[in-house]
Amino acid sequence: MKDIFLVNYSVRGIKTLDKLVSLSFYKKTISRDLDTQKYNVKGIYGMNGSGKSGIVTSVDILRNILINPEYLSNPIVQNNLDAIINKKLGELYIEADFIAKSREVSFYFKYRLTLSKNKAGKYEISYEQLSFKKAVSKKKLMQQVYEIVNGEIKDVLIEKDNSFLQKTINLLQNTSICALFYEKIILSEETPNRNELFGSLAVLFVFAKRLHVFLDQADDHREYFVKKSLMHMSMDKIEKKDSEIDLLVNQFYKMDGEQLNVIEISGNVVPKDLYKHFKLTVANLYSFIHIFKSDLKDIEIDRKEDREDYICNLVMVYDSYKINAEFESTGIKKLIKLYTYLKEMVQGGIVFIDEFDSNLHDVYLCALLEYLMTYAEGQLCFTTHNVGPMDILHVYKLEEFTEKMNQLLSEAI
Repeated sequence: MKDIFLVNYSVRGIKTLDKLVSLSFYKKTISRDLDTQKYNVKGIYGMNGSGKSGIVTSVDILRNILINPEYLSNPIVQNNLDAIINKKLGELYIEADFIAKSREVSFYFKYRLTLSKNKAGKYEISYEQLSFKKAVSKKKLMQQVYEIVNGEIKDVLIEKDNSFLQKTINLLQNTSICALFYEKIILSEETPNRNELFGSLAVLFVFAKRLHVFLDQADDHREYFVKKSLMHMSMDKIEKKDSEIDLLVNQFYKMDGEQLNVIEISGNVVPKDLYKHFKLTVANLYSFIHIFKSDLKDIEIDRKEDREDYICNLVMVYDSYKINAEFESTGIKKLIKLYTYLKEMVQGGIVFIDEFDSNLHDVYLCALLEYLMTYAEGQLCFTTHNVGPMDILHVYKLEEFTEKMNQLLSEAI
C-alpha cells in the first residue's frame, strides 16, 4: 500500500442492482501495522446479468463525479445515466470507505453519494457526505467533514461563510464539492487555508485520482449516445452539422475524467513533444506482450503528421511479416489495452477491470494475478464468469511457471 487503500465499496441503483451490494477489500480489524498486500486483488464472480459490470460502471461514475466539475452538465452523461440507473429505484447510491496514510497516522474515510432526478428530469446530487476517524479507533462514531442535502450545506467542519464555500453556492447539486475544490482552489493556484475541510477534500481528490476503470466495450455506452444524439439533430441545424459533431465529440471525451495515457490499437494522438515518451512506452509494451507471444519480434509505430501531433498506429513485427495490431487476436488486443491499467495498479492505483478473463488464457491470467498479488503496490478488482483461474492459483500454485513469469513481468511492467 502506498498511501490510499479502498476498504469497502457499496452500491445500489445501477442497472439491475436494486438492493445494496457491498464489497469488502480488507479484514474487519484495522491495526497499526496495515498489511494490505495479501488483500490487494479481489475478484467479483457471477453469472451473466448478475450486476458485475454495473458495480464497475458505478466506480467510473464515482470517479467522474469527484473529479470532473462539468460531468453532470454533459447531455451525453445525462442520457447515459438515464439508461443505466435502476428504473425501479430511480436513484443511484454509492458508498466508499478508504484508508489514507499520512506519515505515521492512518485515517479512515467514508464517502456517501446519491444521484436523483430533479423536476426537470435531470440527474443531480441529492446527497453528499464525507466523514473520517483515526483508522485504528474502535469507535463507530466518525467526525463529519460535511453533509450536503439537495445542494444545501447542512453541516461542515468550518464556518459556512468561508470564501471557498461562498464560491460553491448554487453549484452543489450539479457538481461535487470535491470537484469544485479542484476547480476553484487547485486549478486557480490559490493557497487554501490549512484546516480539516481542505485537508479532507485534498485526500478525497487523491483517492478519486487513484481510481481507474476499464469497461468491457459492450458496457461502455458513450459512443452509442453520441451516435444517437447525431441521429436526432433537427433539420434546421443540418448546416451546422460539422460544428454539432465537433461539440458532441468534444463532450464525448470530456465526460470521462480518466487521465491514463492508454495505448490504443490505432489512432493514438501523440503531441510531437511527447513522441519520445510514447515510443518508450511502446517499447515497454513490447516487452510485456512478448511474454505472452514469444514469436513477436518488435512493435513498430506507423505515424502520420497532423499539425502539432502524430497519429500513431501499432504494427506487430514477426520474422517474415508485419501486421497492423488491429488484425491481431482478440487476446493480444485485450492485453495491449490492459497494459497501462496493470502498470498503474503496480505503481499504486486502484484499478477496476470488467471481464478480466475474457479472451485471456487461464494460465496467463493466473500468472498475471500471482505477480500482481505479490509485487503490486495498488489494488485490483476484476469481474469474471470463471472461478477456475483463482482455483488454479490456490490449489496448484503453478510455482515453477509463475516464478519465471514473475521475473519477466517485473521487467516489463
